[in-house]
Amino acid sequence: MNSASRRAGFALALCVLVGAALCGCGVNVHSPSVRGIGYVRLDEVVKHHPLYPQLAQLDDAIAAIDLAAAGPHVPLSGPQMRKQIAVLNAELRDAQDRANKILAAKQQDYERREAQAVAAALAAARVPGAGAYAARAMSATSAQQAQQAEQAANQDFMAYQQSVIAQSNAATSAVARELNAAAAAKYRAKAEQLQQDETNLSLQLTQKDAPTTLAIKTRLNNLALDEATRKSLEGQLATINANEAAAMQAQRRSDQAALAAYQAQLSKETSQAIASQAGQIGSETRAKIEERGNEVGQQIRSLGPPPLPANLPAGTREKIAQIHETFAAQFRADAQKTYNDYNATKADLDRQFAAMHGADVGATGAAAKELAQLQARRTDLYNQIVGQITSESDRLAKNLGLTTVFVNITAAAGGYDLTNDLIKDVESLKE
Repeated sequence: MNSASRRAGFALALCVLVGAALCGCGVNVHSPSVRGIGYVRLDEVVKHHPLYPQLAQLDDAIAAIDLAAAGPHVPLSGPQMRKQIAVLNAELRDAQDRANKILAAKQQDYERREAQAVAAALAAARVPGAGAYAARAMSATSAQQAQQAEQAANQDFMAYQQSVIAQSNAATSAVARELNAAAAAKYRAKAEQLQQDETNLSLQLTQKDAPTTLAIKTRLNNLALDEATRKSLEGQLATINANEAAAMQAQRRSDQAALAAYQAQLSKETSQAIASQAGQIGSETRAKIEERGNEVGQQIRSLGPPPLPANLPAGTREKIAQIHETFAAQFRADAQKTYNDYNATKADLDRQFAAMHGADVGATGAAAKELAQLQARRTDLYNQIVGQITSESDRLAKNLGLTTVFVNITAAAGGYDLTNDLIKDVESLKE
């Protein structure tokens, strides 16, 4: 027996010994204001139970998951998102640098080899001015100037790429934030609507059963009732309460299922909308970069070898055209490997960027599983707390001579409030 039980038992024994009966303990159970009835504000007592801090921690954890699952949204915080975007952009710039340097080196090499082949063809055909063409084509100064101009063009193109990609990333982030915020607002509205429906149902059930419940409680206040009738009435009251609780529980299960389905629908719709708009933004970005790339390519090609001598024989012109086509085809084939490597890297970075802005369906499923586990633990702990409180309430009511105890009501007409006595008793469970 705990210390509270020992104190209560001792107090009762003392009252009997002095002949003061139960009224000597401060409670006259036969008083018109009591009539053998007690009531307990259960929610208040639960807050004083030694296990309540654990229950509060579970409630906080459940609330945190509910808030996180209020709608599909970005799985990273703002600072984390900016840091990750900076890393991805840096990797993309490195990939661009590598690709541009490789392509520039390849282009210079193929242009040099093509100029040498053309100079050789002109010399073989004994075309006037062939020597001057070869000299200009092989001039170090000319090559250096062309290289510098090409590097400047490439740097301009890279700066443009980075600017357009940064704008694309910012636009995608803004779209994701707006869509996630809209989904969260829809979810909250749905949750509030279902909560209001539950409140309305509780009110309807209470109003429907109020006449019967009042009649039963009024009859229970009659001390002349025989024990069989009293037990029958108490059973009827318990049945009404159980039916109301079952109806509310069924409604909650239905609402939870509806809310989970709505959340899954929002998650799917938001993911699709983000992917669609991100794809459109990406297409526009690629088109802009490709257009500027073509312009820069044309500019670089204009920096090639000097113009051919005038009045070339038809055969020589055809020969030079063949040489140009051969080297151009070889360059395209060789450059395509570099393009493929760059595109593969960019595609991987694009996927990582898109993943930061899409709905995290896997995380949502994991959160739902964790939420179910926490709710189960919370229910078990709450039932354990209420079980102990009920046991203490029954013992205390018996010691005081109360025949009926109502639980979790604000007040009961013609009843004694056991709440404060029970709080002291429950707090002593720590001892």
